Formats: sequence, C-alpha cells, structure tokens
Amino acid sequence: MATTVNEDDGSSKSFGFDRLSDEIVLLIFRNLEFRDIFYISKVCKRFSQICKDKSLTRRIAVAKNYWLTSEKFRDFLRPVTDSVEDLNLNSCYWLRPAGLDILSKCTNLTSLHLIQVRLSVKNLCNIMSLLSNLTNLSFSISDIRDLHPELAASKGAQECLARLVKLSLHFRHQLVYSNCPVINFCSGPTLFEYCRNLEEFYIYGFPSNARGIPKYIFKPQILKPENLQNVRVMALNDALDPAARMFFYGTLLAVCKLSVKFKTLLQPSGNVDQLWTMDGYATCLQNMEELVHFDPSRTTFQIPSEVLHFETAHNLQYLNLSDNAAVTAETLHLLADTCPKLTCLNLQNCNYILLGPLKEQNNSEQRRIYNDISGLQALLLSCVELRSLNISGIHVHTQDLTSTPYSSLAALLALNNRWTCLSVSPCCLSMEKNNKSNKRTFSLVPEGYLVKRRRIGANAANQSFSMFSDAGSPTRTQEDPSTSLSPPSSSSSPSTMSEELTFVPELEKLVRSCPQIENFELNCSGFRSAFNKYFGVNPTTCTSSPCMFSLTVGDQELMCIGRWKYLRTLQLTSIPGVNQGHCLLAIAKGCVCLEQLSIASLGQIAHCLYRGGLVAAFPFFSVLQDFRLEHPYMKVDEVMLSAMSKCSTLQRICIIAKNGTMDTEGVKELFEKVRSLINFQLYTGRSLTVCRGLQAYLMSKYKKSRPAVSVCIHPLLSGGLQEATAQMPDQHIDEMTILKSTVAIRPYEWTPS
Repeated sequence: MATTVNEDDGSSKSFGFDRLSDEIVLLIFRNLEFRDIFYISKVCKRFSQICKDKSLTRRIAVAKNYWLTSEKFRDFLRPVTDSVEDLNLNSCYWLRPAGLDILSKCTNLTSLHLIQVRLSVKNLCNIMSLLSNLTNLSFSISDIRDLHPELAASKGAQECLARLVKLSLHFRHQLVYSNCPVINFCSGPTLFEYCRNLEEFYIYGFPSNARGIPKYIFKPQILKPENLQNVRVMALNDALDPAARMFFYGTLLAVCKLSVKFKTLLQPSGNVDQLWTMDGYATCLQNMEELVHFDPSRTTFQIPSEVLHFETAHNLQYLNLSDNAAVTAETLHLLADTCPKLTCLNLQNCNYILLGPLKEQNNSEQRRIYNDISGLQALLLSCVELRSLNISGIHVHTQDLTSTPYSSLAALLALNNRWTCLSVSPCCLSMEKNNKSNKRTFSLVPEGYLVKRRRIGANAANQSFSMFSDAGSPTRTQEDPSTSLSPPSSSSSPSTMSEELTFVPELEKLVRSCPQIENFELNCSGFRSAFNKYFGVNPTTCTSSPCMFSLTVGDQELMCIGRWKYLRTLQLTSIPGVNQGHCLLAIAKGCVCLEQLSIASLGQIAHCLYRGGLVAAFPFFSVLQDFRLEHPYMKVDEVMLSAMSKCSTLQRICIIAKNGTMDTEGVKELFEKVRSLINFQLYTGRSLTVCRGLQAYLMSKYKKSRPAVSVCIHPLLSGGLQEATAQMPDQHIDEMTILKSTVAIRPYEWTPS
C-alpha cells in the first residue's frame, strides 16, 4: 500500500491509510513483524506516534533481525523505554556493548533476554540493579567464576536475583583444542545464594560441533538449598558441553533432595541410569502426575518399569524417548492408555517399537512377536492431540505391514489429519506396485538386496510438475528439468501407461490427509554428517548407509511435498533414489512458505545428478532464508552460485562438499547480489590459502555494512577446522553447521524465555 509524506507537516498521504482511523491502523500494525514496525515508524509523524502505542512496544523480539544496528536499536527504543516490558535480544551477538546502556532506562522491564549478547558481568549487574520489576532473566557467561564477586559487590543485583522467577544461563566458554588437555575442576558459591523465588531454571551449553573442551568445569556449591524449593521447571539443551552439564546436574540433584514435583524436566544426556541411585532423584519421579514435559532421552530403562512410572503421567504433553533401544510396542500401548494429552512425541532411533510382547513357544521357550504394529496404531488412535512426531531412524517396511490394513507407515500416520511436524525414514515410503493387490512388493535376491527399481514414466512426471505451477509463476523455462524428460517408450502399452498415471505414492496419502504440515523430515538412519552431532567435527566419519528399501523412493514419490502450502521447514537426508531433482523444483513452486531447506546426500554419491533440478528451483524460492547442502562432489561453481543469487531472501547458507570445487569470484558476486546474506559457511576441497583469503576479503568488505556478518570458509579435511567453526556464534553452529533432526526435540511451540 503506497504511502507518501507531506514535507510541510509530516502527515501521510496514502491510498487508503488517510481514510482509516488510528484504531484501525493500529489493528493492522499489530500483525506486523518488528522490522516492518521499525521502518513504518519512519514514514510520517502519524505512523511514528501509532508505532509508539504500548500494545506494539510492550513486547519486542529482536532475534534474527540481522539488519538492526546498534544505532537503529537505540533510536527505536529511546522514545518507548517506559512502555517496554518484555525485551528479547537473544542471539544479537553483533550489537555493541556501548549501545546497550539504554537497557537500564527500561525500568518497567519484567523479562530481559541477553543470551549471546556481548555484555560484561559488571555491566550486567549494573543493569540488573536498575530494573526493579525484572522477574525473567537470560544471559550468557564466559567465566562463571567472575560472576559471584560482582554480585557480592552489588546489592541491587542481589535484590534483582531475589525477585527472579525464571533464570536462563548460557555457557559460552573458550574451548581448548589439544591432544593432551588439562581440565581444572572448580567449585564455589553461585548466584543461587541470592535467589529465593526461582521457579524455572534453564541451562544452555555450547553446541557439540567440536572436540574442544572448556578450560575448567565448575561444580556449584549451593549454600542455601531452601532457595530452590519452588523450582518446578529444569531444562538442559542437547549439547555435550561438560561445563554446562556439570552445573545443571549439580543443581538438579540439589533440587531433587527437596522432594519437589517437577512440571518440566528436560535432560537429554542419558544420565538417568546413574541419577537413579542418587539421593532424591527417584523420589521426585515416583509420582509423575504433575509432569507436563519430560525428556529422558538416550536412557536404557525399559518402559514400563519400576524406574519410570508412566502409569501416573496423565498430564504429560511432551515426551522424548529418542535413542532408547528398550522402547517396544508394549511401551506405546502404555502411553496410549495413560498419556491421552500427548501433543509431541520423539521416538527417533527407537528401532524396536515393532517388537511385541513375549509369547510362549513349545510350552518351554518364549519369544517376542516381531512386526507388531498394534502399539503404534493404539497410540495414534488414543492420543488425538498429537501434533508432532519423530520416528526417523526406524525401519517400517512393506513386510512389517502385510497382516495389517495399512499399505505403509504413511497410510498409518494418515489416521491423524492434524499433524504439523513429522520426521520419518525414507524407507517407510518404499513400495513396489503389485497388479494383484493394492499393496506393492519388492523383488529381492536371496540375500535381501534390491535388484530392480520401478521406472518413472515421463507423462507421470510431466503431469506432476504441472500440478505445482501457479498462475502467477512461470510454468516452464529452459531451466525447468521437466522439459528435458524423454517421451515414453513406444513399446509401453495403454494399460501400463494408465497404471503409471493412476499410481498414488504412499507419501501422497499423507499429503492428502494432513494439509497443515509445517515441518517435515525424511532422515535416513544410516547417515552421519561431516559435522557429527554427538562426536564433534570429524569429517572421516561422514558416511551414508541407506536402507536398501529406500532405493525405490525417488523424485516421483517426493513430488507431492510441493502441495504442502504451509510447509516452513524441510529436511531430506540420504535418499539415493532422487536423481534428476524434479521434486526440488516442485517443492520450490508449491511450498510458498518454505523458510528452511536442508538436503544431504541425495541421489548417487559419486555423481550429483539432481544438481540441475536444484539450480532450476532456486528462482522459485520466494521466502527461503536458510539453506544447507551436503554432498561430497557438489560443484560450487558459477552456475550454482548464480542460481542461488536469484533467491534474494537468503540469510544463511552452509555448503559441505568434501571433494567439491569453489568459484571464488562467484562467491563474491553472491554476497553482492544477496544483500540479506549474513552467515555463509563453505567447506570444500580447495586449499587453505584460497579459503582464508576469500574469508578475509568478505569479512573486511561487509563487516561495516552488515554488522552481523559471519563467514567460515575452510577445507573440510584440513587441520584447524574445529577452531574455525567454534569462532562462529552458537546460533549458526547449532542451526546450520550441525545436521540434526529438529522435530520434537523440544515441546510443541516451546518458548522457555
């Protein structure tokens, strides 16, 4: 809507806004993001006054607004300091400390979030001492030993801690990289000495992208444990940071001794086995009636058991049991019977959910029934509130469902038509056509290896591509790979052609049943990224061992993803059947809300055949912000970079190509054309000299115009990779560098801050 400014009085002359009352304009502005509000406030005096309304400035979230400079932030905040109550600056690592002095003037702040913000402990304590209404605080700490002396010297900061209800600590230690590291174990009093009303406590450790360790590990001395008697929420992020973990568990055991009843307990570490013998921990989980969010992932306890009493967890909404080999069909039956309020469930790598109960055999032996789908079916039918489910890494094939009315796992999942987040394995969609029945079967050699794969007819592919062409978008261009498809063979009979055209992929059934999907993942269980989540940066472990059943999942089976109009996040990992990349073009045209795309090891490893489809897809990504690509032989040449530059909304790019090439001039041109590009990571086979030179050039040229810019260009197999990646802000490491599933890793719509 066009708007002009009258230079005489600053009033707005627009096509519509001048006819609307301030109340109506304010209602419109309430639906806008912070960036839009900021720039609209500069249009005219009228808009400037409306943008100062308390309903717009009460809560300000600045995270991921990379365009915001320290000066712009200070100018926007100065006239509304009295009305701001909730200010979120998490991950604003580029803001200068000098520009944050204005925070002390926001005296009505009740929530302040400063994770990954450059602020000294002394300045933090000064700000805390001036905020008399603060009850929710988040901040980063580089050396926790410096915190207590500053607190002891600031009575105002002590009073602030006494009022806090929520507290979040982010450990950002300087890591040491050495073959013979020396670890110092320290202990001492902590901020809990001053906390008296704390109810929620969150710990965030350094993302586990590197093998470096902190210089010291701090064990808290809790001198006044009674101060923690009101704690009902404790959470640790999924990072193998020894300093953060020791601080979290030291605090957790102190809280457990008070016999509290937790509402939220998120501890993704696998330490439950050892914690169960600790004083107080078992007592806190004997009655789980008040528990709403629970994460005992990577534990080995069986469920049900005498250890975890899920029989009382009637109010449980989020549960993370990932990487637990003891979870069986019996576990799912228990959850279906006792946890009807589940909205988010993580069963990633729980490979035995099809393992049924014990049955007698020959009146003497007992064996478990395999391929028991009843547990999963009961869960889906009973837990009608489920919105998010992660079952990636689990193999559910045609043979597992032969005695059920379901042709595939997708057909089973379609029982719930309200999914918003799903993560499954590609082989779960693998089916072969069988003319005698509705199901499809595989042709296998005796050893179980696939010997033949269904061919996709050209007409079927062309028809599918036409489904995703919008009226306002180009339908066929010279870059469209669907135009290069060869015509059908003359030997194909009409009946064969009809079967190809009427064939409905298994994923299509899920797409038709669940149109509201926002986050979808196809993650192969046998894939390990060069940036391994649990073992740090280790390119030699980069492997791909896809299930043989996944070979029949290709472009045709994935074309229907483009019909998810509300899809925001998509991850495709190790799907060998994707060759020409037609599905990527269909996704780009159809998924008009897609903001994050991650693809790794699609198609053949030695030949990146889908590259043409990817290049053709980039101009159609209208709102894509994050793009991650991992393929050992990807060419990052002028053609690829030129296509990426047509996606003007890109903010973060991470490309990992062990044996790939890199066009340095193309990278420079990409940065010049895509002005929103902030984080750029490129790991190829180029020399260290070339990589360092390009990184230094980009940082020096764009550091002033883009204060949030972060560049890491490094040979994947060269030494010093751990140190290079660790220099980036945690946000980019955790969300871009490390490849991991994001479905159900935290409760649905989780907002701890």
